[in-house]
Amino acid sequence: MSIKREIQRIACHICDNLPLPAVRELLLPPLAQDRKIDEFGFLLLEDGSAGPLYVSLGETLPRLHRLRHELRGVAPLSLVTALGDADPASSALALGAFNALSQHLMRRAGFDPTTVPQRQRAAVRRPGMVGYFPPLAERYLARGMEFVVIEKNPSRVPHAAGILLSDDPASLAGCDEVICTASTLINDTLEEILAACPPESALALTGPSASCLPDALFSAGVATVGGVRIERPDLLTAAVARGDTWSGCGRKYQLSPEDYPGVARLLAAALSSPSP
Repeated sequence: MSIKREIQRIACHICDNLPLPAVRELLLPPLAQDRKIDEFGFLLLEDGSAGPLYVSLGETLPRLHRLRHELRGVAPLSLVTALGDADPASSALALGAFNALSQHLMRRAGFDPTTVPQRQRAAVRRPGMVGYFPPLAERYLARGMEFVVIEKNPSRVPHAAGILLSDDPASLAGCDEVICTASTLINDTLEEILAACPPESALALTGPSASCLPDALFSAGVATVGGVRIERPDLLTAAVARGDTWSGCGRKYQLSPEDYPGVARLLAAALSSPSP
């Protein structure tokens, strides 16, 4: 089963067993922002659970601005079915909906991913990136490392010795660690990326849009999944509307299969807990 189909199956299973809050609103940055900067919106549920979504693919942001007022009261499951759709706006919204219901379930189950201790990373000889991560790239360059960058928008990547820019996932064949943007879930390219990585490599899916239940990702061979847990949705609403940084509204986390209880245990814990 493909990753997107497994995610949709998991979402249906949760909704069949646990009443979920409806959508409260879709938070989006202003349209006048610098389009060269990665931007994120958030799908908020009635209980304050927040699902981040990447809005910088194509015309995703203006498309979502046009339909944002139609989403209040919508069931999140009805949006998840569009994950991997050819329309990037629909697919981004679908991932935001799955992230929101994922965060709701983890909260109901009493599982806080931000309390999971970070594991020691193995030494990396030849790193790769899918999507350009400037802070990480600067660290690699400072160490004199050579690394591969797969980027659909090459203008975002500076010309520098050590950066091997490509649009072909096959260029990852020599990498022992790959840091991958979660936007590959939106454009349905993650499986292609995984297939291009050598068996001994470790792929880390990271970014706000990866704030989901990682069962389908671990089953597909993803080594770690990094997301964000929003703890102050009130501050988030104001920050996103102004186009300001929202980093103080939540905390980042990273999960591996060893640290994650799995959707079955989370669902069982949520069902045994008092209703909110």
